[in-house]
Amino acid sequence: MGEILLSGVPGAGKTMLLKKIIKEFENVIWITTTRSAKALRKVLNNDEIWIIDTHTWSYVKFHPRDIVISNPLNLNEINLGISRLLDNMNGKSLVVLDSLTGLLLYHNLQRVVHFLRSALVKMEEKDASGIFTLVKNAHDIHTETSMYAFFPVVIELLREDNIETKRFVRVIKATEYVEPSFGEVKIVKDDIILPDNIMNYILKELKS
Repeated sequence: MGEILLSGVPGAGKTMLLKKIIKEFENVIWITTTRSAKALRKVLNNDEIWIIDTHTWSYVKFHPRDIVISNPLNLNEINLGISRLLDNMNGKSLVVLDSLTGLLLYHNLQRVVHFLRSALVKMEEKDASGIFTLVKNAHDIHTETSMYAFFPVVIELLREDNIETKRFVRVIKATEYVEPSFGEVKIVKDDIILPDNIMNYILKELKS
């Protein structure tokens, strides 16, 4: 199984990259902490993935593959949702958590790390991979550094707004040598294009 932290400022392309990655997997569980499952499905335009909604704070669900967490302050309930779905999946599964920043609004770092450890144990048991997002510069340096240290692979998406917007990707941590580890990112229509070697490395990690 592979575990990746995807960090970036708002507008850097995290959601577009996640949309591209999930097309490579038959089974996808997406935990959303910053928008409702209903809003997310409009963005993803995908009826096949399972969505665990920790944002809505409601018992109401709008899709048969939505799981709405009635009390998102209870991280155990989120882990139970992940476990229940993984137990019923065959083949390679991908867990997307978008984003850790949403959890850190309500929980301290220690509780989020404990939640992550429990989730990763279950994912390892079921041979599932995971990609977790973090909004860069939304946290104090201690929290951001701790999150970076927790994951074996850290990818950063960067955005520069001068005369025109430019986006870049940087491999901060990796399980093997990645060269070049920095490159420009292009957004063409509904597609985000990373340097081939970095994109291939991401998919290799998640499919391992």
